[in-house]
Amino acid sequence: MILLLAAIAMLQFSPSGDGIEPLTLAEDRACTDDGALCVGLHPQARDGEPVFTPVVRAPEALPAAPNEASGEVENYKPWAGLIRLADGGFLAGVEMESRSMYSGGGGQATELRLYRLDAEGEAGAAPVLTVPIQGSLMIRACFSEEDMTQRAGACHDEYSFAATLTASDAADAMPVLTYETTATTYPRGASRSEDSLEKPPLKPADLVAARDPKCSVIRRFTFDAKAGEYRPDSPLPDCSDYTTP
Repeated sequence: MILLLAAIAMLQFSPSGDGIEPLTLAEDRACTDDGALCVGLHPQARDGEPVFTPVVRAPEALPAAPNEASGEVENYKPWAGLIRLADGGFLAGVEMESRSMYSGGGGQATELRLYRLDAEGEAGAAPVLTVPIQGSLMIRACFSEEDMTQRAGACHDEYSFAATLTASDAADAMPVLTYETTATTYPRGASRSEDSLEKPPLKPADLVAARDPKCSVIRRFTFDAKAGEYRPDSPLPDCSDYTTP
C-alpha cells in the first residue's frame, strides 16, 4: 500500500503548450512566477454539495482559504495553469481529486473543471470544460500460490491514465484547446470487467505496460457560444476503467 501511495503521488498533471501560463502551486493557491497574480478557490453551496470555483486576484485580495477544501474522498485545488483571454478575462481551473483505498489495492483520479472568468477575475456558475486528466489504479489479482503461478508473479493489475491540454493562440476570443490522453494497462490484457484468473496463464512477454488505443486519443475542443461550453470535434470514449477509482 505504501508503494501504491508513492506511485500515485508522483503522477502530477502539468499544463503545457503555447497559450497556457504555468503557475506554481503553493498551499491553497497557484501563482504566476512573479507572484503578482494568483488563483484561489471560492466555496459555494449547490444542491447541498460543495462546489469550488476559481478566483483570479492579486495575492492579498484572494478570499480566505476554505476549510472545506479537503475531504476524505474528494480534494480540490487550483489548476496550475492560466489562459489569458483577449478581452482581459481568463480561463482558470479547479482540479477535483477522488481516492479509493480497499483491501489489496486502491486508486486515484483527477478531473479538471475549467471556468471562464471576466476581467475582474470572477468565474461563471458552471465550468466551460470538464475532462479527466489523470488516473492511477492498482487491483489485487493473486489470492493463492496457484494464482501467483498463473499470473507469472504479477499479482496486481495496474491502470494508468494521463492527459495534456494545450491552447491555440491566446489572441483568439476563446482559444481552441487540444486534449491528448494516454492510457495503459499492466500486464498486457488486464481489464476491470474480466476475471484475469479465468484467462490463459500469463507469459513473460505479457509483463509490460500496454497502451490502450481506445482511451489514448486526441480531441480538439472549440467553444460553443450558444451552449456556453467547449465541445470536442468527436465524442470522447468511455474511459471510466481508468478514471473511476
